[in-house]
Amino acid sequence: MQQRKRPGGDGGLGYYTSWEKSIGNGCIYCGKPATTREHVPSKAFLYEPFPENLPTMPACFDCNNGYSNDEKYVACFLDVLKNRIYYDYACQESTAQRLEKDSALKNLLDESIRTSNGKVFFEVDENRLCRILLKLARGHAGFEFDYVNFDDAEIKIWYDFLFNIPEDVLLEFNRIPESQLFPEVGSRSCTTPFIVQNVKTGEARTFMFWNDVQEHQYRYQVSLNDSGGICVKIIIFEFLYCRIDFD
Repeated sequence: MQQRKRPGGDGGLGYYTSWEKSIGNGCIYCGKPATTREHVPSKAFLYEPFPENLPTMPACFDCNNGYSNDEKYVACFLDVLKNRIYYDYACQESTAQRLEKDSALKNLLDESIRTSNGKVFFEVDENRLCRILLKLARGHAGFEFDYVNFDDAEIKIWYDFLFNIPEDVLLEFNRIPESQLFPEVGSRSCTTPFIVQNVKTGEARTFMFWNDVQEHQYRYQVSLNDSGGICVKIIIFEFLYCRIDFD
């Protein structure tokens, strides 16, 4: 996936979405001058060998490194919880390696995920989880669309685990949305959706498909919601389902 020059944020052409030495770039997370590139999604949620040509976005040094501990916590929490819920699911090798090196994290997960009388009880650090979900959503929204004004956006975050989601809600979450609203010409999302047009009436609809970053590991979908804002849906480990709206 190649980066395209396109308007972004309030800093002019490509401020959040291109990467050239000749222009200044802004961090997709905080807006400060960017000095590095950040993979979207983070490799913390993927396994090796990593997918080729992972999308990247401009990021400042502090943001590029400041999410690592929370990403590790979220990835390990989800993997361990999934292992406790589904007896036929084995934790990923990366989780075992992380917990072996980080006894404090292992102890934290042992305390927050417990099994008693055949039932699993858990308590997630919602602040850390939502911080990472918002971070991921900002990266996907910034990569897929032209202009993203995060500062003025009203942000809504919903998440749940697969075992808690009713079948009708699951079907609705996974559907391919259609819209009569279109992204700006020149954006990546202008080239990736499936567009159907009635040759007689000229009416066109846009279908936004899921992006499978890594099978059964991570996928996401970026579309326009009913109010014209950006909707980002993310599924991690086919276990955590989340939706973030920027209105």
